[in-house]
Amino acid sequence: MEDRPGVVERAFEIARSGVVASTSELREQLTAEGYADTIQALDGRSISTQLSRMITEARFNGVSLPEAPAGAPSQD
Repeated sequence: MEDRPGVVERAFEIARSGVVASTSELREQLTAEGYADTIQALDGRSISTQLSRMITEARFNGVSLPEAPAGAPSQD
């Protein structure tokens, strides 16, 4: 028996991580992880809205923003 989170739980983990910029990217990530056959669980308006908000918050909080290389100009 495989010990991995369900598709909804994993979707929330990815959304909070900041590694995706949209729900489309989130779905692509889930498909790549083998959740393709259960992805329809994310089709509801409520869950889509929640995931979109989490993605936006994670991105604006800088969770997934890479550090600039040494010597790169600052974005200030």
